[in-house]
Amino acid sequence: MINELNLFAEKLQSNLQPESEYHQKLVQKGLLLFRQHLVYAKRVSENLITGKVQDVTPVTCVLDLADTLKCKCSCPQDGLCRHQLALFFSAYSEQASVFDWVQNWKSRDSSSRILQTVKRASDLLKPAQTGKRPGVEQWTADFQEAFGELNQQNEYLLDISARRTYQHLIDFLPVEREWRPLYRLFLAYETFKHLNRLCLENAFTRMRPLFRFLQGEAANALQQLSTYSFPFAFDPYLDYLHSDCRWLANERTAYPFETVELYRLLWSRLFKNADWRKQEAERLKEKILHEIETEDKLAVSAALCYIHQAFLTADDDMALRFLEQLSLDGTDVILYMPFWISELKTLQAQNRLHRYIAAVVPMIPGFFQQTGINKNDRISFMRLFFQSIDENSLMEQQPRLLERLFRAFLPYSGYKYEAYLFAKEKYREWVELQQLLGHVPDRLDKEKLNFIAKQAPETVLPLFHEAVSVCIAEKNRMSYKKAVRYLKKLRSLYKKRHLLPQWELFFNSLLQRTKRLRAFHEECRKGKLIHAD
Repeated sequence: MINELNLFAEKLQSNLQPESEYHQKLVQKGLLLFRQHLVYAKRVSENLITGKVQDVTPVTCVLDLADTLKCKCSCPQDGLCRHQLALFFSAYSEQASVFDWVQNWKSRDSSSRILQTVKRASDLLKPAQTGKRPGVEQWTADFQEAFGELNQQNEYLLDISARRTYQHLIDFLPVEREWRPLYRLFLAYETFKHLNRLCLENAFTRMRPLFRFLQGEAANALQQLSTYSFPFAFDPYLDYLHSDCRWLANERTAYPFETVELYRLLWSRLFKNADWRKQEAERLKEKILHEIETEDKLAVSAALCYIHQAFLTADDDMALRFLEQLSLDGTDVILYMPFWISELKTLQAQNRLHRYIAAVVPMIPGFFQQTGINKNDRISFMRLFFQSIDENSLMEQQPRLLERLFRAFLPYSGYKYEAYLFAKEKYREWVELQQLLGHVPDRLDKEKLNFIAKQAPETVLPLFHEAVSVCIAEKNRMSYKKAVRYLKKLRSLYKKRHLLPQWELFFNSLLQRTKRLRAFHEECRKGKLIHAD
């Protein structure tokens, strides 16, 4: 255990950088908790050290001596925290000098000596003397240096090493709360860009989950940034992202969908300057027109990004015209629609929202008929799409449009469509839907079926007639018994409508057609259908 703890101490020396103001404070606070004897219930087992730290609220920490990335704490902070350092200092103090460890760590920054001494508890109450922020160049340089350690031997190793590097870089979050989401955004963006280049160079095609993770990290960071008013100090960082993100609109990307999604997030959540959006739209328009004039293949990513710029300026005629053309050319533009629809739902732009939803309807059959799209893909997309709309609002304002959607997504939207038809009291259509989906009465909601049979008995007659025919065609004793149950229900329905003569005519004709099916006739006698009043 002594050797493992020494190796862990060396790893911390490497992971924590004395020139980082955030890491300086992390070490100071960890030492403060340790020196105030707030670490207790410490236990050691193999490569794990567990313990509790009494902070404002007590927390539980676990140190994995074999892998610093697997260390855990019950506090809400991401990555390495002061509680984990306090537990480390407590365990390390039992075999070596914590003071020497801190001095060795400080000596790693021999040039600037930012952290000359470890502050006392009283020093933490004094205003911090902050230096000049590293800047965009320093951030990107640090990221590139870390990316140089990525294992590119194969996709699996690249994925693992990229995730480890990403988590390691998260430990360098700035101290100021408003700067943290910006740092996270930069890190997610730069990692996305670097991995895209590596995937193209090495023809890697199985890293989509990692790109989706980075896209989600960027979305979360942008969501947090939206809660702050940007200080002027943000301007260089925003200028860098604005000028650098043009590559997202290029065709040559390893994962086009995730790339366009990142582009849309940046321009929807971050780049709200009207002049910037206008300039970007003009740039993309010139690119697309050039490709059309020279008869080059239209860059789908550029076209989708241009559509997004038209969407942002509410030029829906232009956006929908391009979407229709791309769809006719065979592009799965339907996959990009939920984003725009969700945006319009948030903006409560009902008229625009209905136009975009209506544009989706003709795209669905072509998407579903593709050979590369399986049943799970269809169901997943349908669920995603309906999550992006407000069905209740659409039912009130545009019920016909909602019904068109349900029809287009059949058979997977059957459960939604039948609930809609029942709510709208369209009982005949409800029964027709059950027949279309191949549902038999035994598999239907009995309460709904009985309610419809009571309210509009004539509508359910075809359902039972078809069920009887299907059961008889199966030609086995169990099916005959089921057919008799359906026939008895039919007789009851005919009787309620005072149509017993028609029932007799139908039943006698049925017996004549099945006169050779003795077992069926036997079941009819047992069910008292034959010679019964």
